[in-house]
Amino acid sequence: MAKLTNVRERVHQPYYDSLFRSAGLGGVPELNDQTDLFTVAGKPSGATNLKQGSVLPSDQSHVTLALRAFVWAKAPVIRGTVDGDGVLSANGDMSNAGVVAIFGTGGVGNGNAPANYNDVYRLYWQALEQLHWTYGTGEKPSIMNMATKYFPDGGGLYAQLGGVSDLIHLGNADPTQQSILKLARAILLPPRQNILCIANIYPLPDGGNGATAGSSQNTRNMNSLRDNLNAVDGMAKVVQFAFDGRFARDVQ
Repeated sequence: MAKLTNVRERVHQPYYDSLFRSAGLGGVPELNDQTDLFTVAGKPSGATNLKQGSVLPSDQSHVTLALRAFVWAKAPVIRGTVDGDGVLSANGDMSNAGVVAIFGTGGVGNGNAPANYNDVYRLYWQALEQLHWTYGTGEKPSIMNMATKYFPDGGGLYAQLGGVSDLIHLGNADPTQQSILKLARAILLPPRQNILCIANIYPLPDGGNGATAGSSQNTRNMNSLRDNLNAVDGMAKVVQFAFDGRFARDVQ
C-alpha cells in the first residue's frame, strides 16, 4: 500500500529491550559486564517490542521524553509434599524432586541453592546501584553512565516484605506515572540512526578480601550483579530498559 507523501502520524509509543530475562533454571545466554541493547533483531515478544533492533522501522523517528528501567525478581516457592490422602500440601514453582535434580550432583545448578527473599533483596539493590546506563542516538550519548536508580519505572508491584511468608515484591520507585524520569530535554532518534543503549555492570570492590570473607560460591561472586543474574538459583529475574515518547510514522 502506498504511503501519503509528506504526511506523518504521531503516537505515544514506548519501546523496550531486555538485558536479562530468565526463570533462573539455566539455558539463557550468559550476561557480560557490558551489553548493548536494541541491537539484535528477531528477539521474542517477551524480550522486546522493537523486533528489528538497532533502528526504527521504515524511516520512522522518535522523540524520547522519558527513560525507564524495569527490575523484577521473585524467589521460587518450593511445592509441598504429598499428605496422607495423596494431596499436595502447597502449590509452588518447583517440586522437591526438581530441587534435587537441579541443584544436586550433576544438576545444572549444582553448587548453588534455591534463592530466598534475601537473595531477591540483594539482586534488587545491586541492580539499582551496580547497573549503569548510557542512552542516545548514533555515536552521541545524551545521558552517560547513570545508575538504574535514576530511571524509575513508574509501574509494577508496590514494595511488600513478606517476613515469614518469604514473599517479596519490589519495584524501582513508586508504581505511579508521577515517579518516572521526565527528561529536561527531549532526545531525538531521527530516521536511519542507530539506537545507542549501553548497560554496564560495576561489581562492588572487595579490596582483595573476597576470598577471606567467603563471598564467592564456587565461581560466583556474590558481590557482582552479573554473577547473581547468571546464577542458576530458581529465581525469576527480569531487567529491561525502555525509551518512551512520541513516535512518528508514515500514513498509508
